Amino acid sequence: MLAVAVLLLSLLYALPQLGRTRVFARGATGDVTVVALTAGGGAHFYASEPLIEAAPLPVDPPSAPPAAAVAAPRPAASAAPTGGIARMIAPRLGIDHHIEGLGVVDQQLQSPLDGVSAVGWYYPYAAPGTGSNAVFSAHETWNKQHGPFYSLYSARAGDEIVVQMQDGRRFRYVVFSNIRYDEREIPMAEVIWPSPRPAGEEWITLITCGGRLVPLGTGFGEYLDRDVVLARRVS
Repeated sequence: MLAVAVLLLSLLYALPQLGRTRVFARGATGDVTVVALTAGGGAHFYASEPLIEAAPLPVDPPSAPPAAAVAAPRPAASAAPTGGIARMIAPRLGIDHHIEGLGVVDQQLQSPLDGVSAVGWYYPYAAPGTGSNAVFSAHETWNKQHGPFYSLYSARAGDEIVVQMQDGRRFRYVVFSNIRYDEREIPMAEVIWPSPRPAGEEWITLITCGGRLVPLGTGFGEYLDRDVVLARRVS
């Protein structure tokens, strides 16, 4: 009986990862290794936890003194600045969603209040069009529905992502990196201020949950990994 129970738990634990192909790229060299996960199928569990459960985050760049953690109420989505960003569009990844401004509370990245329709942009950090690295996040699944970044795990080198501004400007970025991290080991300072980024080269970073999922017994589950996709601006 014990062996059967262990087998069933192993199958249940592996289910969310089946049938997915991931692209991994490290640094800005363009070297890409494709890792295909075998078998097929789909998961029937959905994330119910906050998007980011990482180590405490500095709000200032690493070279600046760390900011003191100050508890503050989370601003309403309608009041949060969006940096003049209107939408994020990436046809192959199924992304065409409006932007919700997100902050950092108690040194933790917040997640979108609209888990189904909004891509979050972190206004304490850089904005698109400023020649730095703008950080975005969205849910993979939320409340048993697909989130904006449901297909982000499949991002591959060369995929195009467009950030559309409210004034009509459109910034085009091309994916060059897709890395899956254990949530306990994700290097958040490096994610926000990537050291390999050449001076003057503009990037965007997209973050979502993914990978291993632990069922909670309620039809929901908790993801143990985070997918981080990088893209550089081309026009």
